[in-house]
Amino acid sequence: MELLKETNTIVVHNPESNMGNACGCPPTLEIFHRGILTGLGTDGYTNDMFESLKVGNLIHKHSLCDANAGWTELPTMLFDGNAKIAGRYFETPLGVLKQGAAADIIVAEYDPLTPMNAENIDSHMLFGINGSKVVTTIINGKLLMKDRVLLHVDEAKAMADCRHQAELLSKSINK
Repeated sequence: MELLKETNTIVVHNPESNMGNACGCPPTLEIFHRGILTGLGTDGYTNDMFESLKVGNLIHKHSLCDANAGWTELPTMLFDGNAKIAGRYFETPLGVLKQGAAADIIVAEYDPLTPMNAENIDSHMLFGINGSKVVTTIINGKLLMKDRVLLHVDEAKAMADCRHQAELLSKSINK
């Protein structure tokens, strides 16, 4: 960890991938608390960052036997850490809504039974929201999905192409 800090190395925590590969729970919270830039990812295991947030939260609670573990760290990794990591590679401001920023936004269809505010939004993301609730996506200020309809992609063709490529890949590696 000292070497990571000294070399300004980025760490991205992929909790589902770690669990799926049975390689244990890394000391991600300690890495985070030592001031090493840490993000939250999926490693391709899922495409739902809300799920990665939930699994990351749970694996650290379980691993550390501490019900308070991960509450603040995982959302910070997801929202602050990921934006800072991407900021090392892109000049456009990320992770903020302001003129000149990337303006990547999702809108989730979510009507909570309990009040939601800035103090408890993390709990709502852990216990109430998941990727299937996303209805609208705006990337770099451009509306790409509205009411779960992709506006600039032939979804049927894209899915057919993906299935075809997946079949070719499967045949090439499973000879």
